[in-house]
Amino acid sequence: MRPDRPSVLCLLPTVPVATNTGGALRALSVLRALDRAFSLTVVARGRENQKDNVLAALLQGRVHVVGHPDPITALLNEASGVASGLPAGYRRYGWFSPTLQRLLETNRFDVVHFDHAHAALTWRQVKRLQPHARLVLDAHNVEAKVVERFAGSAPHWQRKALRWQAARIRELERELSRVLDLVLTCSEEDAAAFRAMGARCVRVVPNAVPPLSPARVAQRRHVVFVGSLDWRPNADAAVALAKGIWPRCRRLLPGARLLIVGRKPPLHVRALASDDVIIEGDVPSVRPYLDRAFATAIPLRAGSGTRIKILEAWAAGVPVVASRIAAEGLPHSDGVDLILAEGPDDFARSLVRLWRDRRFADELARQGARTAEPFTAERVGKAVECGYGELLANRASTSLT
Repeated sequence: MRPDRPSVLCLLPTVPVATNTGGALRALSVLRALDRAFSLTVVARGRENQKDNVLAALLQGRVHVVGHPDPITALLNEASGVASGLPAGYRRYGWFSPTLQRLLETNRFDVVHFDHAHAALTWRQVKRLQPHARLVLDAHNVEAKVVERFAGSAPHWQRKALRWQAARIRELERELSRVLDLVLTCSEEDAAAFRAMGARCVRVVPNAVPPLSPARVAQRRHVVFVGSLDWRPNADAAVALAKGIWPRCRRLLPGARLLIVGRKPPLHVRALASDDVIIEGDVPSVRPYLDRAFATAIPLRAGSGTRIKILEAWAAGVPVVASRIAAEGLPHSDGVDLILAEGPDDFARSLVRLWRDRRFADELARQGARTAEPFTAERVGKAVECGYGELLANRASTSLT
């Protein structure tokens, strides 16, 4: 640890090295910003293999990777979590490992940073061992809103369970809003939601994408959808794209293929594969797929935060066709830097237009690249430093009064 700087402990539910997911990209960009400005210690769940060494190589601070519990322990933890009122699937992240306890007992941290609400389940234990520390949540989404929206479009037999889950997540997010000292969000829309839930201090830290060199749209032939397919809204969008949108336009796009790219595709998404529908799982980089696409179609029906998949497409010079929910939280202008579409016919017409009018497609791509320009790592760093600076300054002034 660097004694000349404030010390920050960051707790993450996973090791954010495989940056082919939006959550990992955001987590890693925030970690790097914290690492530049503060004395950083990271504790993350993961497999005890090379990943911790890879993350440690990216940061100056200390990195501790804690292994997952065995399956029986995980099942018992999940059952106890649901019985205690937690959302389903959350308890496995509410870990309090010996490594974490030792760090909290033997170090003094100025700030404890929780990546996702999942990691913040330990806030009571953290506060007991570090009563002076400020607690920060990086809320990648308003998770309750994501599940509520998905319930609205899910099959009837799933809606009751999804609304039950949304209510429990809402209760957790409301609790965290009221007890934590600072909440970081991706967008002003999410910031307003956390303020409405009682958050005392909220700051917007935008997502970032690395600079890319876009190619001309005229050199591309395919439609791409990029997103972690183990996240239910993305899987739902992939199905809508392959079953509802693609059949309406495939005959008008000779030689084109639909490329669905994302980690851990479930069986029902893998079953969408055909001669002109390609399902890719984990890939080292999505860039080769973006480089082959004349458009990306994003028919999301649930979501929150901001879509890194749109920022990536803009930065790569790929024209974007997106639902309003997909574009939510990002600055955009319909027909200028993207096309807004709702419903299969609307999406299909927009894709055919981009295929036939490559001059319009190139202009849409150029404007999208301009819109993406401010979403840089430098901007993330400034936003993080500003939010943390205010938080620590307020603590110092409070201690003097």
